[in-house]
Amino acid sequence: MLAITKLRRSGLSTKQIADGLGVEQHTVRAYERFDRFPTQRTYLCVVELAESRRITLLARDFLPPARNAQCEPGEGGR
Repeated sequence: MLAITKLRRSGLSTKQIADGLGVEQHTVRAYERFDRFPTQRTYLCVVELAESRRITLLARDFLPPARNAQCEPGEGGR
């Protein structure tokens, strides 16, 4: 999850991120590799932790990397 990478780039360690999210360090690493996905509560904690560091998160920061996916005009919801 790119959101975790952004938190790391802000200077937080894996332990600090885990403590901020209320999860174990191995869980944070699993989120980052997309081996596990957070609960709704944990997603909210990721956003709050990022906001506390003045980090702006986008929807794509929570999605696994898409292979050759591009948004095409007219494919969005109307």
